[in-house]
Amino acid sequence: MTPKQRVLSALNHEEPDQIPLALGGGPYGIVDELYFKLLKHINLRDPVEPFRHGHSISYMDDRLLEALGVDTRYVWPGASPSSPVVETDDPDKFLDGYGQTWVRAKPYYYAIGGILSEASDIKDIETMMTWPDPSDAKWTQGVAERAKQLHESDYFVVARMVTSHGIYQTACDLRETETFLLDMAMNPEFSQALVDRVTDNIDGLLKVYLEACGDYIDMIELPGDDYAGNTNLIMSPKMFRHYFKPAIQRLVRTIKDYRSDIKVMLHSDGAITPLLPDIIEIGIDVVHPLEPLPAMDLTAIKAEFGDQLAFLGGIDISHAMPGSQDDVIAEVKTRINQLGAGGGYVLAPSNHLQADVPPENVVTMCEATRSFGQYPLK
Repeated sequence: MTPKQRVLSALNHEEPDQIPLALGGGPYGIVDELYFKLLKHINLRDPVEPFRHGHSISYMDDRLLEALGVDTRYVWPGASPSSPVVETDDPDKFLDGYGQTWVRAKPYYYAIGGILSEASDIKDIETMMTWPDPSDAKWTQGVAERAKQLHESDYFVVARMVTSHGIYQTACDLRETETFLLDMAMNPEFSQALVDRVTDNIDGLLKVYLEACGDYIDMIELPGDDYAGNTNLIMSPKMFRHYFKPAIQRLVRTIKDYRSDIKVMLHSDGAITPLLPDIIEIGIDVVHPLEPLPAMDLTAIKAEFGDQLAFLGGIDISHAMPGSQDDVIAEVKTRINQLGAGGGYVLAPSNHLQADVPPENVVTMCEATRSFGQYPLK
């Protein structure tokens, strides 16, 4: 099979020739420090030009993906509201496209001092904010050319997230997390207005992104939202269904109305099992990452939901990937055994591969996928 055929077969709940391998997406990339180590390890010499600035994951190197045998290739937005727009005197601080301040907590950044943290009225959502204009050409600069180039290859083409944070987490960035969580319970009208306005903006960005991608992509990633921690949900299923289920459905509808055959991926970390029936109803095709936590029974999830959802991810980045090569091989075997039967699984890291991962372990993960992921599985 070609890489595209392999991934499509898996996502259509069929068994391809082997488990597909994905690496480089919005929530499953390679931090820059590890990227440079991999270049040296595989003898690829000079890095490619970064596809963005002000992030800890800045390189999309097709040479590296080719060397590792990765089945996916990626389109990225020309710019994103969650990226640095205005630099400050402090190199560890910037303003994003919303005007929100971010500071570095190495290797990542986090929002601080939410623009709407002191808002007291629904009108403040407009008066205190400068919302990005989706019609600005910068969001889609270079997208059509990259998408067309990849479409002419044999790879499965994925459009990376139009912005890093989804509806819930953007609202948390702007309002501050604790305040917004209280709002959802005690100030529902304000919460709904903010959710609606964030959804409007992401939906507008999605529409121009889809127009630029045209017929050249196979899957698109929704902006990531983490509705759970390591042991349970952050919010009740009832609250998720009230605020976020309709909002995500709107984004999925925008994508499917544009092209019904595009696969839609949702990233949500943590113990999200109670939300999987709702995620299926929303129309999501692929879920990332199925984080391997004690609170997540991946075998049971596959048995209950595997005929309705495809899964991308699963590989533990906290213990197995920074461990020995034997640890990596055992991890790959475990996830294939849990998730691979009958198709519906694309192997990938459960989040970005960090600087503590030895480069040889990345190679081992990819080689083990090919060695032990051939159908029929043994």
